[in-house]
Amino acid sequence: MQEYRICPGVQAKLLTVDHPQKCRLGMMGGMQLLFCVSGCLRFGTAGERVTLRPGCMCLLGPSNATKLLELELPADRFEGMTVCVDPPVADAWASCSLGLFAPDFTYVEQRLRQIGPDVSVQAGVQGEHVFRELYDSLGTQAPIYTRLKLAELFLHLAELPLEPREAEYLPRGQVELIRHLRDHLLSGNAAYDTLESLAAEHHISVSYLQKTFKAVYGIPVYAYLKRYRLERAAEALRSTERSVTDIALDAGYTNPSKFTESFRAVYGMTPSAYRKAK
Repeated sequence: MQEYRICPGVQAKLLTVDHPQKCRLGMMGGMQLLFCVSGCLRFGTAGERVTLRPGCMCLLGPSNATKLLELELPADRFEGMTVCVDPPVADAWASCSLGLFAPDFTYVEQRLRQIGPDVSVQAGVQGEHVFRELYDSLGTQAPIYTRLKLAELFLHLAELPLEPREAEYLPRGQVELIRHLRDHLLSGNAAYDTLESLAAEHHISVSYLQKTFKAVYGIPVYAYLKRYRLERAAEALRSTERSVTDIALDAGYTNPSKFTESFRAVYGMTPSAYRKAK
């Protein structure tokens, strides 16, 4: 495992497992998140097991961070990362270095502890994207880039609707294909406006695409795209002064009232109220 110090109070480990083994997943003390980039991993203690699949994360319990664990591989390989945070230290650094853009690490820890340790939770559409960018940046990008991705991630986790997740097992090749198709759908490329065109290019049926996508991400394709657009809308409301109408249009809503209804269903308030609260 490779370890990286991102900033005061935050360390990360890159974890690759290609055969069953024993290891310590995290570090002692603080908040410790484990995120699955690809593959599948199962572990646990005292008879309780957690299965982590692509796009999911879990808050590691103290025992899982400090004891040697038997790791199981339902797939051939697991790639992921742990992000280990000392919230008071990280908050002090963030408030001095990032100002208005500082995430509240303590608040995120409190939110995740409400779900409980060793529970698989969906990182969300935008959360998975940022987790993957943070994962790719460790050891390859300038420290400032990695720190900005860390801040973006925890700002997102502070708003993320937390949804426990337990999905069926799929072979690694199928998961990688669906993640590849997901990236196409989110690219905004007009060539992939329909599932039919995307499925045809990859020589699969639409029904197979829909079924496998739901097995990987837990929700249907169009529900996933809707959630992604709402998460992007929430980010725009937080970080820009653009009108709610323009943000609604970017999210695919020509009717502002429909946008407000969909936004409230996810975030519990109207877009205007959400902006004022930030």
